[in-house]
Amino acid sequence: MEAVRERGADASIDEMAEYAGVSKPVLYSEFGGKLGVVDAIAVVLAEEVERTVMARLAAGGTFDVEGVIGSIVDALVTLIDDEPQLYAFLVRNFRMSDRGFLDNALVRVIHERASLIVGFVAPKVRRDELSVLTDGVFGFVFAAVESWLATRKPSKERLVRTLSSVIRAGLVEAASPGRGS
Repeated sequence: MEAVRERGADASIDEMAEYAGVSKPVLYSEFGGKLGVVDAIAVVLAEEVERTVMARLAAGGTFDVEGVIGSIVDALVTLIDDEPQLYAFLVRNFRMSDRGFLDNALVRVIHERASLIVGFVAPKVRRDELSVLTDGVFGFVFAAVESWLATRKPSKERLVRTLSSVIRAGLVEAASPGRGS
């Protein structure tokens, strides 16, 4: 991670091995290549987001949907803002499979946690629909943050509030009785 932070998003495996104080074969043995390193970094960042969210929720002492969604969105925006090189490294090196952007450890780990929250907000939504909605929320948040990074407008606080409000309203609508299936 230090190699990426210092060398940038295009840091090579050789540079990463050098920063880690190991040989390139050792790095390959441990992670299986660059995609393994990408996944490992993504897991570390996802766990950081999770710790941040849990600490905020514990400090708040309440479990309300708006606070949970706001904490998750704020933690993601803060992570991307605080770790631009790591974020760029992840984005540039995501696996390209049938799930494209969604096939990475950061999204997988956060998806598991977020689907619990989304399920809480919209308990009557079918599991398959819940999965699609959770993926859509990630796409929406990441695209909005990418756009925000270019201008830094609106303020970070306003961005988080707006994204959280839109997500909450969408989930409430998805859970509303009488909507089409």
